[in-house]
Amino acid sequence: MNKYTFTSVIALLLLIIILPVYAYLEPFRMEQAQVDLREEFVSDAAVLYVQNCAICHGASGEGIGAMPPLDNDGLRTADYDFLYKTIARGRYETTMAGWHTEEGGIFNDYQIDELIAMIRYVDWPQVGELAAAQGLIPPTLPVPEVDEAFLEEVAALDPAGAVWAEGMQIYANNCTICHGVNGEGSDLGVPVNTPELRAEGTETLINTVTGGVPGTAMVAWDNVLEPGEIEAVIAFLQNWDVIEGQGLALTPPEPIQIDLNNPEEVLALGERLFTTTCAVCHGENGSGGTGPALNSQQVLTANTDEQITNTIINGGHRPNSTMPAFGDRLTAVEIGALVDYIRAWEPTAPVVENPRGTAQGGGPPWLNATPDPDNPVSPQGQGQGGGYQGGANPDFQRGNQGQDRGQSDQGQADPGTMGPTVQYTGEVVAANENLLTFRVADGATLEAMLGPPFFWSESGIPLNPGDQIELEGFESLDHMELNWIVNLTTGERVDLRTPDGMPVWNN
Repeated sequence: MNKYTFTSVIALLLLIIILPVYAYLEPFRMEQAQVDLREEFVSDAAVLYVQNCAICHGASGEGIGAMPPLDNDGLRTADYDFLYKTIARGRYETTMAGWHTEEGGIFNDYQIDELIAMIRYVDWPQVGELAAAQGLIPPTLPVPEVDEAFLEEVAALDPAGAVWAEGMQIYANNCTICHGVNGEGSDLGVPVNTPELRAEGTETLINTVTGGVPGTAMVAWDNVLEPGEIEAVIAFLQNWDVIEGQGLALTPPEPIQIDLNNPEEVLALGERLFTTTCAVCHGENGSGGTGPALNSQQVLTANTDEQITNTIINGGHRPNSTMPAFGDRLTAVEIGALVDYIRAWEPTAPVVENPRGTAQGGGPPWLNATPDPDNPVSPQGQGQGGGYQGGANPDFQRGNQGQDRGQSDQGQADPGTMGPTVQYTGEVVAANENLLTFRVADGATLEAMLGPPFFWSESGIPLNPGDQIELEGFESLDHMELNWIVNLTTGERVDLRTPDGMPVWNN
């Protein structure tokens, strides 16, 4: 066999091997090419969308007011020609203009194809992130502005319309964050503009708003709203369909544009987010309420920016926490602005003895009434605590004040506020004064109070980051207290309560 014949045979064998392999791999190559082209189209279109379309359809395709959302299955599966004509030519009798260059717009055929690919395949939250990175902040947590003229129209609908208008204003200011501008609901709150809700009894709805729903993000509103205001909100919810039937609807705010390189604008965004989203639980300026006081040295020095960010993204990690997760509702820019705003409190934050709080606000109804300076209350008789002796006698003598107050004032946990006993084994993350932060096996980060600061500073055991610990405790109000804790790394143990539940610092 000469060399030419040998070469021909080798070439033939290579063709016999390569052609089937190529034929086998070609569909995969074509499929990958389609994927790559689609990703290129979507990436390019997202930039076009943020620059030109987000102001009407929302930074994450959520829709604004009468402008329809683009993040919906109907559009994702819509016919290509329908999408092309809608973008290119616009829609008659709507504010949707034609965007093709031949219709007076700015997009060519290629760019419209890119936008169609985006509508069909894009991850809309990522578009929101892209918009936020350019300073376009979506109304993720919409608080619509309701002007007087609009409320007057609502009030004119019915003899009780003034109450509906008041309730609509209260709803717009306080409820849209969880329940949606149009009552459509969200991952934080149930839909409230529904026939099912309107069929509920008035008393049932009032009780729900007043007392909240345990185990959910629905907090009690009796510390925020007066009884008459709660009744107005219920009246609005029960007649929402009548109001909408007259063409009167709440409109979400438009996205805002901020300069992300301007720290003041970023802090202003964080303040706006905190006020509209967080203050209802954590109090005005982080002073505490249903949730812990964030504006405190203990919280701000015990938590890094990363830990605060993690809590905002994933929600509360403590047992029975009602802190919802905001990772799917806020962009990274918004979360960063919120953390910056909270961190800005640290230089002037007060030392709060118990940042997780005894119950704040509220109080018994008889104590909530507005004081009348013209009718001061004159003490009569002898109080149960023995603190006042002698009735109306101005020369009264002080008795043994506080002797009859009960064991809870002596330091014993009130059984009514104690949850079931829980035990954990984990690793110390941080121990700052009397606040312990530790991580358990499933990766969750928990916190516990180590008794009063004076006790722990005098009688506590060393707890260093990385130490392995075991502890037993219980939930008291909205914080965890400990019965005992063992540092497994050093072998040291300290008991914080006696077997009958009495704090050892009272012995």
